[in-house]
Amino acid sequence: MNYDMRDRPEGMEPRKGDIRCGTLIAFVADMTMKVLIVDDNKLVCLGLGRTLSKRNIVHHAVEDGKNALCEIRGTFYDLVFLDIHLPDANGLDLMQEIRRISPDTKIVILSSDGSKNNVRRALAGGALRFMEKPYDISEVMEVLEAALPRKPASRPPNE
Repeated sequence: MNYDMRDRPEGMEPRKGDIRCGTLIAFVADMTMKVLIVDDNKLVCLGLGRTLSKRNIVHHAVEDGKNALCEIRGTFYDLVFLDIHLPDANGLDLMQEIRRISPDTKIVILSSDGSKNNVRRALAGGALRFMEKPYDISEVMEVLEAALPRKPASRPPNE
């Protein structure tokens, strides 16, 4: 039987050790990540942004390298989806600058140019993954799982 804690009978108070919905919500909230999308294709930004929004993931999109670096300098992002061919920069070169500024940020290269050289450079440069456009939503989900910030396991109080 499913019920909401607000629907409990009068006088029935939660006991110490009961698991409540609020416990799970707090745990999930601690696992929130911030994602930056860097792509000059507005449809890619919109589609990827919509996918992230459906999963309540905080994200921001920019269309060039200059704005990407501005964002990285001002805000910590757990993950960056980065296109190779930007109007003012090569994403593979930009990746190195992002890694220098924010070494804990994970980077996924997105490109329609999946040549062996680009894939090799991306992975050798420290990219978490190379995703070729058009990408599949399942690929995005795998990346999000791999990039999810991990908190050290802690034991509940009184154990």
